[in-house]
Amino acid sequence: MARLRFIALPAFVATWVALAPLATELGHQSHAHAAGKPVGWDGWYTVTVLPATPYSYYNEKLATIGGKLHFKTQTWKQEEGYINEEQLGAFALDNESLTPLFYNFHSTYRANELTIDGTASEGRLKVRIKKVSEQDAEKPLIQRGLPSKAIFSSFFPIWVARQLAKNAKSGSFYAILEDNESAGFAPVDGSYKTLEPDEFSKSSGSSRLEVKFGGNKSIWYVDSAGMTVRIELPAQHTRVDRVTEQQAKAFLKKEGQ
Repeated sequence: MARLRFIALPAFVATWVALAPLATELGHQSHAHAAGKPVGWDGWYTVTVLPATPYSYYNEKLATIGGKLHFKTQTWKQEEGYINEEQLGAFALDNESLTPLFYNFHSTYRANELTIDGTASEGRLKVRIKKVSEQDAEKPLIQRGLPSKAIFSSFFPIWVARQLAKNAKSGSFYAILEDNESAGFAPVDGSYKTLEPDEFSKSSGSSRLEVKFGGNKSIWYVDSAGMTVRIELPAQHTRVDRVTEQQAKAFLKKEGQ
């Protein structure tokens, strides 16, 4: 989840411990865009509450389809002794603004289910919410005006990678958190600036950034195609690590799950 959601939601976490050979093995798909080909990746991540408590793992995919970018992620989270699931699929135009099109978010928590469908058109975002566990299952349509350059939060790594390709050392943006019901899906303002490389960014071939979003600060490591390599969230004492599929699927089993 190359996820701004991790920054804005206090429960979340962040790091990727990688050696250069592992970075090469995991990142070969992400270099396509740097070579002028359609961007795409398929990555696995773990989320840890520091110092060493497994919280979740997820699979994140990005593909270019007919001039559109398709982002898809599936997450497994350990909460109150249960493993709950989330799925998010989002589409944006593959243009300079990464113009938002539509998305679907679905989550399960024990016997409860939540579905959110969002559509962006003509400067407005329309969102429908359905909660299976409630008597009033479908809520009224939510409508929001969108800033002209707002993006879906899922596409932030792509957006920032393209800014870096233009040698933009800093910048600002608005992003829509796809599951942010509590704030009525209002766009959230954020900014980034590049930092001096450290040993990890040098070994992984990534750019090191400070990102401020929703009142929180984090450190991101992003490769040339926009694929997230590491996210560090000091205030939340969390980290996101990019790992192999096998490592991700075994992550929560460490606690006997």
